[in-house]
Amino acid sequence: MAGARGHLPIDQNGEMVANRFRISANKAIRSSVAYGAARVASSERLMSLVYDNMNEVNFEGISQHEEMLNDAVRVDAYHRGIQRNVVPGDVVLDLGTGTGLLAMLASRAGAKKVYAVEHSEFIEVAREIARLNGFTNIEFVHANSREFTPPERIDVVLHEQMGDELFNENMLENLLDLRDRVCAPRARILPSRFRLFVEPVSFRPEMRVRRLHNIRLPEGIDLSVMKNSPALAPYETGAFEQFWARPTSVASTVGTPEPVLEFDLATLESVEALERGHQISRVATTDTIVDGVCVWFEAAFDSETVLTTSPLAPNTSWGNRMFRLDREIMAGETLGLSIDLVRLVDASTWSIREGS
Repeated sequence: MAGARGHLPIDQNGEMVANRFRISANKAIRSSVAYGAARVASSERLMSLVYDNMNEVNFEGISQHEEMLNDAVRVDAYHRGIQRNVVPGDVVLDLGTGTGLLAMLASRAGAKKVYAVEHSEFIEVAREIARLNGFTNIEFVHANSREFTPPERIDVVLHEQMGDELFNENMLENLLDLRDRVCAPRARILPSRFRLFVEPVSFRPEMRVRRLHNIRLPEGIDLSVMKNSPALAPYETGAFEQFWARPTSVASTVGTPEPVLEFDLATLESVEALERGHQISRVATTDTIVDGVCVWFEAAFDSETVLTTSPLAPNTSWGNRMFRLDREIMAGETLGLSIDLVRLVDASTWSIREGS
């Protein structure tokens, strides 16, 4: 006779066997997933494929493109860079064209032909914008750039492949592939020269969030007694946990900023040529609080056209990752930091510690 909901009855031993089978199967699945994730995470090439897919999804919506188009710092820098470096007769490839803005600016600058390459479906929006604006020399290519070979050599590669921490949109792999595979001799990449900064900074007092034991409260309520308290231990995240700096929160750097990485895509041999481990030291010019370590980059089109995402410069559509510290430092004191850029494309793997 059928049991409840139409299933055949099962005895207690059978139920126990079934439960053990389910538990064993779930363990096997979790183990396989964990093993696969570890293998992917340990491989730069596999992680590159993961980020390709993530980027395709991330830039399919309209809001991200609207944010970038409303970023006047970004748009003006690209406009100037293209006007100064694309000359009449150039054959141009716009990598990750998005709304097609860079391709259209290149056409306006006199490019003979522009290949606008985009791997997401959003390319149809770019195609329509160009059509309605009367552009006739832009060919829209729906493909991953590493799977596209144009019928002629490229004079200029345009791109805006920089993520918040510079590398996390597969910039290096994509651009080095195009440089070595489809570009003419002496081709230009715009932008080509980059500097990555990982700098200790101090926040504006009104934007500062102190650690629990450093917070000052009225009526003599003392939180400093909680420093190293066993009761607090399960909830502490330790030094240098990561978060995002709010716009205008940074008041100053601690010492003089210097890039931890500096390279030119025209001459960079490979992704592996970039060092991952770095030591920096900064001397405080005044008594201050080091709230954390901030990441930003500079991208140069030429000697006069430089785009920066520094938290001390005008706001852009890029964010600034922070590694929290909350440490008081005296004028003349040296702060030494060891920085490990574990996987360039994934800044969540980067680590920072005091000392060298």
